[in-house]
Amino acid sequence: MEPMAWGEAAVERRIVPRVANPRDTESALNWQLERVGSTAWQDWTLKFQRMAFGYAHDSGWQDSADAVRWLDHHALLHEGTAPRGALVWYQAVDRIRVACAVGSGQVVGPLPAGSVEVATLTDLSTDWVWSDPHFPFAH
Repeated sequence: MEPMAWGEAAVERRIVPRVANPRDTESALNWQLERVGSTAWQDWTLKFQRMAFGYAHDSGWQDSADAVRWLDHHALLHEGTAPRGALVWYQAVDRIRVACAVGSGQVVGPLPAGSVEVATLTDLSTDWVWSDPHFPFAH
């Protein structure tokens, strides 16, 4: 672990080992698409994605904003077009939410309107980043 100088403070960036998710990308997307129309996940975007990728228990993050801060600190966020199966973190309705990229600029997940839907990302937000579906504390 090499500390990086950041102004006057030294910031340590740990290498976080990548572990395969219990559910692969296509299975996670199928799990999500099977729930389109459900309102049971309203405002639980992070929990929905964690469960889609096969984790039954807590992600270790308070909410999507906490996850984005952690991912940013570990240099795991990317800009641009998200690949299929990536987690897309976007700003909508005064909070950060997360959905899963299905391709062609579309995402699936619990949307701000309340139900699980497939939507065009640019219709949801103009401010987003993406990460691999990485849940380092989930189990």
